[in-house]
Formats: sequence, structure tokens, C-alpha cells
Amino acid sequence: MFSEHVQPTRAEQKRRTTTRITEAAARLFQEHGFQGTTVRQIAAEAGVSVGAVMAAGDKESLLSLVYDQAIAARIPAPPAAESTTSAVDYLSRYFDPFLDLFAENEELAGAYFRALTRGGTENAALGALRTLTEANLTAAMVNAGMPDARARLGAQVMFAGYLGELMLRAAGATDLQQAVTRIRHTAEFITAEER
Repeated sequence: MFSEHVQPTRAEQKRRTTTRITEAAARLFQEHGFQGTTVRQIAAEAGVSVGAVMAAGDKESLLSLVYDQAIAARIPAPPAAESTTSAVDYLSRYFDPFLDLFAENEELAGAYFRALTRGGTENAALGALRTLTEANLTAAMVNAGMPDARARLGAQVMFAGYLGELMLRAAGATDLQQAVTRIRHTAEFITAEER
């Protein structure tokens, strides 16, 4: 039997390099903060050239990528139709993993939010998060008996409220418990029976 060594494709090599760069950036951001980390440090930590880092993205883009991956890993699945979890509990707890992530390192969270507010192509992950989040929240409300159109609107309101809470947290205008409480109140309002 032949033992043939297969070379990785260019796309696979690029993906591996980007993964190494992102992992190195995540470690350095945690250790030194956003401002205290340089592109040269990221390159040295990843074992690549500065040019390879810049091809993967500037420092803000790398921070966005680090946070986008961390957020994606924490997305809770919607409860099944037969779940005993109430829609209010699911909606109000849905964002807890994200809020916890932002509370872990407020300096990095603030830098990430500033990068989001500047806009740009690196915010495609935010659009994907919005789509997935709204789909999950809509499914939870529909499973709880809410009409589809109202559930979709409620999901949009929940996501907008979550982004507002992130903005307030980044500005230092609220604390984690206040954000959690306001998100719960929003969930209660959205799921309240129409009178």
C-alpha cells in the first residue's frame, strides 16, 4: 500500500495560519490588554510574520474575530417544543453567556464594542449572530404559543435591547445585574398576554 503525503491546500494553510494568529491574539489580549498588545507581539506569539498577521486583519479585526468566536461558542440552542422552560426564562437568560463574556474583561469588551460601532466588513459576524439569535428567540416564543409574526418582532426587540445593554456596559453606565434585570423585564413585556 502506498503512503502518500498530501500537502494541505493553500486555503487550508491560510485557515491554519489564521487560527494560530487568532489564538495568539486572544492570549495576548487577555494577558496585556488591547492597548498593551502589538501586531509584532501577535506575530511572534503565532510564529508568523507581521505581514501574515496583517493579512489576517488589523488589531481591531483580530479582537472582533476573537470575540465573535467566543460568542458563537456560547450561543444557547432554543428549547424544544416540549421543554418546561418558560419563554420568559429562556429569553431573559439567553444573553447571560454573552454578558458574562463581556464582564470577564471589561477593557477588551469596551474595545470590541468600539470596533463594532465603527462598522466595516468585519461586522459580518454580528449580522450572523443577529440572524441566529433572532431565529432562536423566535423559535422559543413560537414553541410557547406566540404567533409567528409577533414572535419575530419580539426577537428583534430582544436583540436590539441586548445591543443597548452592551453599549451601556461599554460606556460604564450600568452594571451586569442591572443589564440582566432590564433584559428580563424586556422578556416579560414581550411575552405578556395582550389584554
